[in-house]
Amino acid sequence: MKNYKIAVAIMMVLSAGPAAHAQFNLKSLAGKAASAIKPGASNASAGSNATSSAASSASVPAAKGKTFYVSITTGSARADGLSATSAMKDLQKAIDTAEENDVILVAEGNYLGNLDRGYVESGKFGNAQNDRGKYISIYGGYATDFSERDVIKHVTKIQPTSQKFTAPLMNINARRPYGYTGPVGTVVIDGFTFDLGENNRYCVANVDLEITGTPNTGVLTGRFLEPDASPQCPTEGYSSGDEYALHMDVEGNIRVSNCVFVNCRDYGISAMMGMGHMEICNNIFVACRYAACQVRGSTRDADIEKVSLEFHHNTVLFTWTRTKTFEDMGQGFRFMNGIRTIDVHNNIFGCNSNCAVERVYYESNKEMEKLKVSNLYDNYYFANRRDLEIAAMGAPSISVPAARIEEAEQIGPKYEGNVEMPEGNDAFLNAIDKPYLEGFLSLTIMSSQSYNPNSAANQINRAFGLNQQGSEIVRPSMYCNKYPWEKAADLFGKVANYGAQMPR
Repeated sequence: MKNYKIAVAIMMVLSAGPAAHAQFNLKSLAGKAASAIKPGASNASAGSNATSSAASSASVPAAKGKTFYVSITTGSARADGLSATSAMKDLQKAIDTAEENDVILVAEGNYLGNLDRGYVESGKFGNAQNDRGKYISIYGGYATDFSERDVIKHVTKIQPTSQKFTAPLMNINARRPYGYTGPVGTVVIDGFTFDLGENNRYCVANVDLEITGTPNTGVLTGRFLEPDASPQCPTEGYSSGDEYALHMDVEGNIRVSNCVFVNCRDYGISAMMGMGHMEICNNIFVACRYAACQVRGSTRDADIEKVSLEFHHNTVLFTWTRTKTFEDMGQGFRFMNGIRTIDVHNNIFGCNSNCAVERVYYESNKEMEKLKVSNLYDNYYFANRRDLEIAAMGAPSISVPAARIEEAEQIGPKYEGNVEMPEGNDAFLNAIDKPYLEGFLSLTIMSSQSYNPNSAANQINRAFGLNQQGSEIVRPSMYCNKYPWEKAADLFGKVANYGAQMPR
C-alpha cells in the first residue's frame, strides 16, 4: 500500500454569464487507496487477529453488586433479571432497577428502550445536576442463553428505524454532589453497536442523478440530508435533528470499549468529564458526523489537575463535516479544554473530511493552557484532509501533517510515532467497504452561483434601495452517505497494535 494523503485542489472558474462555478476535489496522492483493495482478497494477515495488552479486555470484572441479565429475544418483561434463566427483556428496566456498582449483561439483539422509544438512559439527558444517575457497568455481546460472549458474533445494538426521539441513543449520567469527598464509582459501556443509519434521512441512491450525491454503484444511499433540507429527489429515512449516539456526563472511573459507532449524525461519543479518568479504547467509528469523539472537562478550573483521558486503539474513519458545504466540524478526535492530561495513541485515523485530530487551545486563558498536557503519539494516518489541526476561538487554525507533529508546541511531551500508514496493510483496506472508500477518494463539491437582476425579488429590492439577491447551490458528489453497519465490525483486528484489536 502506498502512503496516502488527501490532496486538496480548489479550482474556481468564473464565467461572464450569470452563473459562477466552483469545484472542490478530494483525491489521494501517489495513487488511489482503492487500487490496493483486491476483490476477493483474504482479510487474513499477521495482524488480522492481533490483540494488544494496551487495548482493554472485553472480560467482565467481578461484580461488586448484583448482576442483571437482559435478553430481548428470550427474556421476560416481568422477570427479575437476576439469573440467565430469568433474564429481563427490557434494557431500560434493568438500568432503572440496578443500583450502585451493579453489572448488566446484555444478549444479542436490538434494544430500543422502554416500549421502543428509541433510546436508553441512566439519568436524564441535559439534567445531570438534578438527576445524577448511578455507577453501573453494561456489557453487550452475549449469546441469548449467556453461554458465551463474543461482541462480533452476538451483535448487541441500538439501531432505531422510524422512531422520532429527542435524546441520545444511550445517555449515561454518573455524578456526585459538589463537595463530595468519598469514593467514586466505575462506569463501563462495552460491546455495543450504535447505528443511526436506519433513522437518518438520505437521498435515495441514484448514480445518474447528480443531486442525490451518490458517488458510485454500491454505496447504499445518496447523501445525508439535514432536517431542513428539501431536495428535488426521492428520499428515505427520517431525521428529527442532531442526536448523539453515546452521551455521558460523568466522573470517576469511566471506560467505553469494544463498541461500534456507525452513521452517527451528531457525534459518536460526546461526553462531559468531571474529576477522574476516562478511557476510550478499542472502538470502531465509521461515518459519523460532527466528530467521532469529543470529551470536554466539566469541572471548575481549579479541578483540572484531577481530570484525565486516554483515547487509544480506536479505528476512526469517514468523519463528516456539519453540513454538505464542508465548512466546519468533521474531526476524528478533539482535544477539548478542561482536562489536565489527554493521551491519544495507537489509533488509526483515515478519510476524515476535516481532520484526524483537532487540538483546541485556550487563546484567552494562558494560565489554563499551561495546565494542559496533550500527548499524541504512535498513530497511523491515511487519506485525511488534515492530520492535525490546532484551533482556538478567534485565532487562525494551524494545519499540521503527521510528519511534522513534533513541531507543534501544543502537543507533548509525547509526540513520536505519528506516521502515514505504512505499506503492507492491505487486509485493513480490504475490510473497508470498497464503494464507500472509492467514493470518498474521488469526492468533488460543485458550487454554482446565479444572479437574475429581473427576478421579482430584485426588482422590489431596487425599488426600496435594498441589496440585490443571488442564489448558490452546493452539490457534493458524496456527503455522509450510509455505511453498511454490518461491515464496520470487519475493521477489528486488521493491523497489529494499531486501531481496534479483536475484542477478547
